[in-house]
Order: sequence, then C-alpha cells, then structure tokens
Amino acid sequence: MLSYEGLFFGEEMVKLIHSLETNQLENVNDELHCTFKYHPSENEIFDDIVGKTFEVYLIGYANDGNNSGFEIELPAELRKYYINYEEQNPSVLKVPHITASLANGAKAVKTKDLDFEALEKPIKLVGRFGYWIKDADKEYISYEPYIRTKTEMDDGWDR
Repeated sequence: MLSYEGLFFGEEMVKLIHSLETNQLENVNDELHCTFKYHPSENEIFDDIVGKTFEVYLIGYANDGNNSGFEIELPAELRKYYINYEEQNPSVLKVPHITASLANGAKAVKTKDLDFEALEKPIKLVGRFGYWIKDADKEYISYEPYIRTKTEMDDGWDR
C-alpha cells in the first residue's frame, strides 16, 4: 500500500544534509525525503513525475532538541504536486521540509513546526520523486507508476 509520496534523496545527498546539521540527534534518519502527501487518494498519485529527478534548495535549518530538520524550497514545476496540508487547517500547506534526525521518543511529523532560520546561502540538492510502499512484509521506495493492490481495489480506494 502506498504510504506517502515525495522527493527522496540518495546517499550522496543524505551525507551532505547530515554534514550540515549543527546538532545531530540520537536517531539519524537515513531515508531522507520531503513528503508531498501522506496517504494520497487515487487522484493525488502523481505517476507523471514518479522516477524523475528534481533540484531543490535547502534554505533553512532548525533544531529544538527533539527534531532536527531543514526547510526546502521547491522549484515552480514541483509546487503544484506539493499537497501536504495541515491536518487542523486543510487550506494551509505545511512548510516543505526534511527531518534529518530525532531525539528518542520524538515524532518526525513535528519537524514542520520548527522555527527554521535562514541558511547563509541556499544549498542545492537533487532528489527523485517516488512512493514509500508498505507491504505486509516489507517497506521500500518505488520509482515506478503505482499499481493499486487488490485490497485497495476491493475497498474502492477508501482512505
């Protein structure tokens, strides 16, 4: 089942991001990504860009002792795909961000609430748009068009 979609960063970019953390926390995230939509509905799945690479820029950093992360700037061509809205206010988009590391017991979802401070200069990253898939026995990133599971089809894609 498709858990979320977003921009995923490879090993080189992950190393760069972690090197920029001023205070790395205990739990280092090695699957760095920017979520574009958590649990997308059928019409929110973007097979037209899946697998494509995009340049984005790190523009801010924050660490509150629980979450360490970066604010990112999306290029104009990606902005229409970023549909990660606030749960309490569905007309407000969350700040595009990457969770780099977490303290024990902290939740990655809270990174969006950090007070990001502007970096001296933007830092270019290259990421690939993909899907985080959770099956019964494994979790993985897919860069292929999404094929609904039998359960999803039987459920009428009820989210």
